[in-house]
Amino acid sequence: MSKQFKKFDFEKDLLNQRSLFIECFPENKGNSVETIDHYNWKFHSKKGKVQSTEYVAYAENNIIGYYAAIPYHYRCNGKILTAAMVCDVMTGVKARGKGIFTKLGIYSTNEFTKQGFDFTTGYPIRKEVIPGHIKAGWEIYFELPLFGRFIKFNSYLKKKRLGFMAPFINILFSFGTSILNLLFLPRNRNLITDNSTSDKIDSIDGLAEFYKKWGNEIQISLIKDIDFLKWRLGAPEKSYHIVTLRNQNTIVGVLIAREIEREGVPCMGILDLALLNDYHKYAYLLINELVKTAKHLDSELLLVMMGKRWFKKYKLSFSSFLKTPFKFYLISKKLNPDINSEILKNEDNWHLMWIDSDDL
Repeated sequence: MSKQFKKFDFEKDLLNQRSLFIECFPENKGNSVETIDHYNWKFHSKKGKVQSTEYVAYAENNIIGYYAAIPYHYRCNGKILTAAMVCDVMTGVKARGKGIFTKLGIYSTNEFTKQGFDFTTGYPIRKEVIPGHIKAGWEIYFELPLFGRFIKFNSYLKKKRLGFMAPFINILFSFGTSILNLLFLPRNRNLITDNSTSDKIDSIDGLAEFYKKWGNEIQISLIKDIDFLKWRLGAPEKSYHIVTLRNQNTIVGVLIAREIEREGVPCMGILDLALLNDYHKYAYLLINELVKTAKHLDSELLLVMMGKRWFKKYKLSFSSFLKTPFKFYLISKKLNPDINSEILKNEDNWHLMWIDSDDL
């Protein structure tokens, strides 16, 4: 089987790419992520000088592998670096075990370098895909655990055939969380929360200014300007809840979340949770406000991906978050030789959440 690696021609081969996507990610069949509208939003609607880039492996005029990256811009030591956020990497079932994944990865990342990307990022949760990335020059930097906080135990206990216990457990858990908040978390009468949605992002006064201040406090910070937020939160058929924390009229914290379902349990996935340095300990106010929304929507579980350091800084254990058995990894390949590798590898320099990926 002769193989060819080249740039993806989406105008010619998009239907074949969509077919491969469902073959490799069947869990997305029937939802908006499989649609052409979603593809166009993801890879062809983001503003900026550096555009998304896609490469494919062909065999006998069929697409057998696909490798794509979206430009995410980070501020690092006063410089703007462009990450190739790699996503939708896939190899057809019949082409697996033949080195296609690794060869396409080497080819694609070499092309990323030519286009001016400084490094790659990826956030796998399945360990089986990591060896192929490592063979293509990627490295594992650190873990990003998945944390969860129950709101109601109805679906979880029903799966365990203990649904009759849910009302009692729900009351007990809610009472215990309130006690933790009261005993271990500070009060501040000057702080207020407010709710909005992603379609009203232009009406959230001070959002851009907040993220600019926040970015200046983080060593390696994703640039979350309004253009980026409108694109990131603008996927077809998706809507996000935006909770802000204000000290008088100034935003000092932001939480962004979306309704999702995981293993039959209605959840609220936290895309971003960010607070200015002096306000980390008040993250629970944003969480409590999200819980109110989640209860109204019958969501039963909050989920958040983040590093252990930020979990501690935001005191999420006192909001009854627990570490789940699942964890993501930040993996990366340095493309710009002028970048200090140790800076990238140091977990303390980052503030990574789902907003840094294409998930949710």
